[in-house]
Amino acid sequence: MRYGICTGLENLELLEKLGYDYIELSVTATMKLEPETLCGYKEKLKNSSVKCEAFNILFPKTMELIDGNTDEEELKDYLHKAMALIQSLGGEVVVFGSGKCRRCPEHLSYGDAYQKLVKVYRITGEIAAQYGIRVVIEPLSRKETNMICTMAEGAILASDVAHPNVGLLSDYFHVAANHDCIGDIETIKNFGHIHIASGNGRRYPLSEEGEEYEAFMRALKNAGYTGRISIEGKTDDIEKDAEQALKLLKELEERTNE
Repeated sequence: MRYGICTGLENLELLEKLGYDYIELSVTATMKLEPETLCGYKEKLKNSSVKCEAFNILFPKTMELIDGNTDEEELKDYLHKAMALIQSLGGEVVVFGSGKCRRCPEHLSYGDAYQKLVKVYRITGEIAAQYGIRVVIEPLSRKETNMICTMAEGAILASDVAHPNVGLLSDYFHVAANHDCIGDIETIKNFGHIHIASGNGRRYPLSEEGEEYEAFMRALKNAGYTGRISIEGKTDDIEKDAEQALKLLKELEERTNE
């Protein structure tokens, strides 16, 4: 496994110091950086062992992808800008969660909204492919969206999108929040990226108490997953918590390999 944290480029040197493999950036936050600031970070990245391999928060909350607020041309134009930025920083995978953007509105049937969602993900995959980037569908907690909440729903959506650059993500926090079945990981198997945070409070994974981290990691191993795992959670002390979380994740990985 390879480990990273969802955070900003201001923490790049800290992640390198602690032994992380990569950093996962927010697309929307990175797009807001001043050009000279971004250039400065790019120079730092050239000399860092930690690379910007993954991205999340693909869309701003103002883009309503299902409700018709955002038309197809606007979507495509935005995606080209976003994917060009991701490519310029060395990104290989981008998470498409964006729960508010993909909600099923009250005036649409779930079936009609779902078909629109399939089209949006397919367009996203087609444009991402032009930049050598993979997109992963993120099933979210029911508090964040009303479409695609379980891993099984995400797997069906990926199958319906049917694009080689669109895959699936599993996030431990959302699995716990929805009481989703960890065992489904072994059934679905084909995951392109993983997120992790505590089920209780969405914080950095510091302790196994009250959590099913070992079952989650074991299911990933049994599914043949050997890719990236990003911590996406809250912390009051990033240096202390990031060090402790990395130690725990590596211990869990060793345990599941026994």
